[in-house]
Amino acid sequence: MSLRIGLEKRMAIHVAALCQRSLSYEEYTRRELEREKIAQQKSTMCRPTEQQPCSNQSRVPATVPPAQSIGTKSVIAVHERNPAQRDLFSDDRSEGKPKKSVRQRLIDVSDAWDELQETRGRDAVYEYLRAVFLIVRHYEWKDRTKKLVRRAFKFAGLPFDKNADPFAAVIRCTCDQQLDRKTLSKWSRALRYAAKFKNRRVPLQVFIQDRGGINACATLYAEHIGRSKR
Repeated sequence: MSLRIGLEKRMAIHVAALCQRSLSYEEYTRRELEREKIAQQKSTMCRPTEQQPCSNQSRVPATVPPAQSIGTKSVIAVHERNPAQRDLFSDDRSEGKPKKSVRQRLIDVSDAWDELQETRGRDAVYEYLRAVFLIVRHYEWKDRTKKLVRRAFKFAGLPFDKNADPFAAVIRCTCDQQLDRKTLSKWSRALRYAAKFKNRRVPLQVFIQDRGGINACATLYAEHIGRSKR
């Protein structure tokens, strides 16, 4: 693999190769790496020398990379601070509504848990997971996850764990302590996997189900991301 292709990009290609079925792992990986290499070469050749944009990029925003093909689906890479991404986790004040406190947001997630207990439908769990996913991503974007975790433990009346994963902490503190550790860990790993690879335009339920479900996403996280952090 080319050393110029970042570790995160290589990990994304590796995971995509495992998920797709149209090509062999080696062939898919070779093609994607070659595509990335060509894209880097074009980017280098098209850098402005006297503040003049490259002719074939005059109509393309500089902060938005081209779509990356994964199997039969296209994933649009979005810059971390792109205004389009802010819409998903923006403050309520942007829409003329009063800003919600952390406690109010946690109450919303807790209400989603109550609805899950009442419904018990096959796909009802995804509404709860979506609520957990959105609150954590909201505070991640604001760089306030420590505040979220601290308030979550206070909300549930539990001792604060400074090392707790934000997804696991929110689930633990909004499920009325009705989940066993195994299920809690599985759900939080699936959400961490989605946070790493899900395009913001793809619904959480669609993303998880396309990859085999909650158990499969939890396993993918443990195998390809959790292992690299050890």
